[in-house]
Amino acid sequence: MKIRLGNNRGIALIASYIIIAVLLIVSAAFSARSIGEQRVANKEKDSVQAFWLAEAGLDRAINELPDTPLSGTLGRGAYSTQTSVATSVRFLITSSGGVPGLDTTDPNNIVRTITALVEQPVNAASAGDITSAITASGDVVVRGSAEVNGDIDDNDVFDFEDVFGVSKEVMKNNASNLYTDPPNNVTPVDSITWSDLVADDEMIIADSYWEGSGILVINGDLRLTGGYFRGIIWVIGTLWVSGNPVIDGTIFVESGAEFETTLTGNPTVNYDGDAISDAFNYSPSDLPPFIVNWKED
Repeated sequence: MKIRLGNNRGIALIASYIIIAVLLIVSAAFSARSIGEQRVANKEKDSVQAFWLAEAGLDRAINELPDTPLSGTLGRGAYSTQTSVATSVRFLITSSGGVPGLDTTDPNNIVRTITALVEQPVNAASAGDITSAITASGDVVVRGSAEVNGDIDDNDVFDFEDVFGVSKEVMKNNASNLYTDPPNNVTPVDSITWSDLVADDEMIIADSYWEGSGILVINGDLRLTGGYFRGIIWVIGTLWVSGNPVIDGTIFVESGAEFETTLTGNPTVNYDGDAISDAFNYSPSDLPPFIVNWKED
């Protein structure tokens, strides 16, 4: 029998090409599948990171209530938050996390958003517990035409935290106005105002047209000879009142038993429960806020 080697070689070559082609097709299919699976895995990883970023933004927004808006970056992504007031003690926080960015119109970004209703517990202290026009750790001396409409509790023992339900540090950290050695007749004095006297001997309010409200804490001495104040004045030092100022609310003086609180001239101090209650609306709480409910948008 004669064997035609040339034909066999041709068949073998064709078969080799077919095998190579099949291998290339299979390899390409596996490669495409692998690339697709990798893309899916990367998107899933980015989605998880975006959610974590949204949670990080929510945690920061809760810790910094009621500040808004807030934003930041972490790792390969970013977050942003918006906080709105739902009620006097509840806040609605929307937090978005994105990898690598937050632009939802960019198909390369994975963005996830969560919304949470957060409650800030109210202060446990009560304005109704304050029943006197003036409370002082030393003697209170009323002279001349000075008028006090309400009880005077002198030589009394009292505590800042018992009255306000928070420490002085918490009150200072939540002050709307924070002054150090303020000028005479400083403004604004509203909501919570904290004044530290370092170089100056005393804080002076003398202008008849000066007005203040809320909670005013003076870490030092206060000389009050004019103006009008509505709310709670707390003096961590001595107090001298003269001239013709008017105070609606209450005054606390923790100068010490050895110091006198003096009212002389024509000042008027009126115990005013409504003014005290209004001032208490600004008093912060040191209880941590908590999430009432949340959802992913």
